Amino acid sequence: MILLNDPRVREVPVNDCGEQMVSVDGIDERIAVDRSRSEIASNYDRFCYARESVTGMLRRAVAFLPRDVDFLVKEIYRPYSRQVRSFEEGLEFYRESNPELNEEALRELACQYVAPPEVAGHPTGGAVDIVLIQDGKELDMGTKFNDEPVAPENLTYTDCPFIAPEQRANRQMLSRAMESAGFVNYPAE
Repeated sequence: MILLNDPRVREVPVNDCGEQMVSVDGIDERIAVDRSRSEIASNYDRFCYARESVTGMLRRAVAFLPRDVDFLVKEIYRPYSRQVRSFEEGLEFYRESNPELNEEALRELACQYVAPPEVAGHPTGGAVDIVLIQDGKELDMGTKFNDEPVAPENLTYTDCPFIAPEQRANRQMLSRAMESAGFVNYPAE
């Protein structure tokens, strides 16, 4: 698995394409937005804004789901300042729970859970935190939303062998739909 702090990720050139940011709220009847924001740290009112191309990808992805399953968007856009704070909070959590580890090891642990600000997709409107819903209820994905990977089970890992078959099937359904539309899964979440 390649984490977002891998040097190969940082070496990818990034250019501003000038793409417009638009709300995903209301773009498709099968794409709901969690307006409660109860499970995200950002209180920014444009949390459901994405690059225009990402909204098109979401529309294509939802078409790959069974008709009775929909998307619930938790968060897309996150201000850079919030990304920095979230990463520092994650790093501090791992410092406190693993005082024996050096900074490099702590940073690697934190990168399993929070993208380092210099490569994070949320501040660009390109990363999507999303779950599946059926009849308005979230499907069981094996962990609570925004759960942290904890060794040795690492239940947040997409291909974790320690989750129930139904949870695995739900993860596979989500992954297939998103990947069919061009999204790339971050395997630690």
